[in-house]
Amino acid sequence: MATGYLQVMVTTQGSLPLENVKITITDGRTMKVLDDKTSYTDTSGQSALTRLDTVDAEYSLDENNTTVLPYKNYNLMIEKEGFIQGEIIGVQIFRGQTSLQAIDLLPRPTDFGSNFEMEYSRGGVAKLFDVQPNLQQGTSEAVLSQVIIPEYVTVHLGKPQESAENVRVTFLTYLKSVAASEIYPTWPYEALKANILCQVTFILNRIYTEWYRSRGYNFDITNSTSYDQKYIHNRSTFESTDQVVEEVFNNFVTKAVKKDPYFTEYCDGKQVTCNGLKQWGAFDKANEGLTALEILQYYYGDVIINETNNISSVTTSYPGTPLRLGDQSRYVQIIQAQLNRIADDYPAIPKVSVDGKFGPATQRQVKKFQEIFKLTADGIVGKSTWYKISYIYVSVKKLAQLTSEGESVEDGSYPGYVVKQGERGINVKIVQFYLNQAAVYVSSITPVAIDGIFGPATRQQVINFQKFFNLVPDGKVGRLTWDKMYNIFLSIQAGVEVPVPTPPRRDAYPGTLFMLGSTGDNVVKIQTWLNGLAANYSQIPRVKVDGIYGPATQNSVIAFQSIFDLSADGVVGPATWNALYNAWQNLAAEGQL
Repeated sequence: MATGYLQVMVTTQGSLPLENVKITITDGRTMKVLDDKTSYTDTSGQSALTRLDTVDAEYSLDENNTTVLPYKNYNLMIEKEGFIQGEIIGVQIFRGQTSLQAIDLLPRPTDFGSNFEMEYSRGGVAKLFDVQPNLQQGTSEAVLSQVIIPEYVTVHLGKPQESAENVRVTFLTYLKSVAASEIYPTWPYEALKANILCQVTFILNRIYTEWYRSRGYNFDITNSTSYDQKYIHNRSTFESTDQVVEEVFNNFVTKAVKKDPYFTEYCDGKQVTCNGLKQWGAFDKANEGLTALEILQYYYGDVIINETNNISSVTTSYPGTPLRLGDQSRYVQIIQAQLNRIADDYPAIPKVSVDGKFGPATQRQVKKFQEIFKLTADGIVGKSTWYKISYIYVSVKKLAQLTSEGESVEDGSYPGYVVKQGERGINVKIVQFYLNQAAVYVSSITPVAIDGIFGPATRQQVINFQKFFNLVPDGKVGRLTWDKMYNIFLSIQAGVEVPVPTPPRRDAYPGTLFMLGSTGDNVVKIQTWLNGLAANYSQIPRVKVDGIYGPATQNSVIAFQSIFDLSADGVVGPATWNALYNAWQNLAAEGQL
């Protein structure tokens, strides 16, 4: 039996590792819990490397394979006392590859109740397998003055004109998800690198030209492959593709006579054609011995790979050459100081003297950091390690600053005047801090910069807060709004009585079998799910949604069971119910319903 590997990293508040988190793994098809695969996270928030069965690698290396999924799906349950339970659906395991699942758990306010679940991720079929079209739009004239690697990207989870959720994720998180969704991790290094350089350049082109924002949209890019690149929010990624992303994230493709990111249109090259890079073609060219640059030049002509050191939230640019044992410089001093600060939150990383001398102790410190964050653990600070240290350092520093801000607002006293647009100062920072605390639990509230400036963005989030909590939505923080914000803050800190409506739970199996003659609302759900799947699986016949489990519904269930390797008896028990619901949710998450 072919095998692959899984490792889970659990944090809270974005960057703090969580220890002793229980990770339960379920087979994605049979829904059987794999008791012998249960693990717990260590002091760095990491689970043990878990070996899991999967399919042969040949299926991800065969461009003509359109029938056999080249990976096996698993589901995860993530649990820790005092935190909201997390669920991950559809973690993909490839032969010989390590899948990485990062998840950030939220503290559990007690009034959410013990049954509240947060569904962090809905996996999806890899794009190369389901062959969605890449019909990206052409570029517009460049509007920004320089190429900057942003800290965050706002992604619209649907087509541009559709009403869908926007998510704000780090640039690296976005790229790692796209790489894991667009290509297979089993491919040769040069094929991965060529494809990922296209993906980096594509998003930079969207940002550089302000393609969507110049058209009145409030996002940078969509996750619709009819327009952009495939992105699945909070999905698992792969060690092989992640490492390439870390290596090339500030590189981009340009035409030889230009400096702006080229519009790197690409497609699978088999069932969908385009004028740019063919993904399977890049795979073939890499096997012929071409480098990533040669592959790109084969498809795009006279292009080069450019690099920018304009990287948001990076304190100092990479010095240009790797730091290693025996070096002595101010750059060594910088990474020693940053790693010492990171070690406050990741105690497995040893602290060293900040003396600017790269000795054995610093080498051990670097290696441990690299092990935790899935970099090549060679003890050498190359570009990937340098920028990863900087990203994590900035992240834990920001969190510390937010915590400090929270400590400064504990008395909650109303300042005695209405805080409104145009105001500046500490009271505005307190309002912004309160908003960000509420945004963790209320999806209609978006976090804002804690800069002490009450601008239009802060005003809009105040309005969103007021609407959610049934206050007059005037965008001004008077006594009633201030007191409500303060009470929400206290409730979150104490974990009690947060007056936030409980989000709807996932449709848990109701506990009874559904078969010929069954009726009721649960049959309506089954029929609705079947019809959603029928639009994407031609083998499943559509049914009338009438709440009556007749022969047509039975036949549709049998067809579904046959496709998903379930007992094809036409009866909906727990395994079929959960498989139906999960398959339907997967399609919904990808905008295919």
